Amino acid sequence: MPTVEEVASSWSAGALVVVNTERDTFYRAAAFVFGDGDGLVWIEPHYLDPYGTATPAMHRAQAAQVHQFGTAFNILADGGTWSVTLADYIAEEDEDQIGEQIAFLFDRIAAAGTTWHAERERVRALVLGN
Repeated sequence: MPTVEEVASSWSAGALVVVNTERDTFYRAAAFVFGDGDGLVWIEPHYLDPYGTATPAMHRAQAAQVHQFGTAFNILADGGTWSVTLADYIAEEDEDQIGEQIAFLFDRIAAAGTTWHAERERVRALVLGN
């Protein structure tokens, strides 16, 4: 079975991250998802905000279990379940919450004169150091 990194590096768009805890369900856009040992790291698109971010853009989940379903993952970690799905497959009901953030990501990447894959590798080197 491919690793999280092998699958996520083959994507060409951001992702939807759904975090289910005992109390809440959170929907977040991910600019990038990186495999990190037995877990993952995901970066929210607002890391590119020219005015800075009000909340951390990087999140890490050390996984107890990772289940892969095609290009999607369910990860049991950090007191909850994290579901990660390629942004191309975002359900219509989630599009309003996530689509604007993914559009912001691609607008900023285009303005910088680079590509999603090149930016992913640049950020990956900064975050993971390899």
